[in-house]
Amino acid sequence: MVANEAQEDKRPASRRVADELLALIDSGALRPGDPLPTYRKLAGDYGVAVNTAMAAVRHLQKSGAVTIRPHAGARVSDRSEAVDVAAELNQARSELGELREQVQHVSTELAELEQRLSALADRLGKPAE
Repeated sequence: MVANEAQEDKRPASRRVADELLALIDSGALRPGDPLPTYRKLAGDYGVAVNTAMAAVRHLQKSGAVTIRPHAGARVSDRSEAVDVAAELNQARSELGELREQVQHVSTELAELEQRLSALADRLGKPAE
């Protein structure tokens, strides 16, 4: 990725790395059973901290794209296997909760803005004192 593109991309660095690795998996460049590079190698390849590379791989693990085994590293999962419905359901519930919070926040801000506009309109309608 070119430096200017990285500056324009608003995703967290760990998400960018995860998305690029997922693109390699989806394209077949990384196949089921293939090991992912070490965290240190990923960090160097993508110009991020080792912790960022680890977070990217954990994100891929949560999505089911890779499996992580202690002392064996991360490997590309065979995603043709059954999907963990419970994990997917929990993820969807979590995302729904976050969206509800965002909607509530926007609703509150909208109500406050409507009150301010109403107060301003009232002031405009009153004769100067």
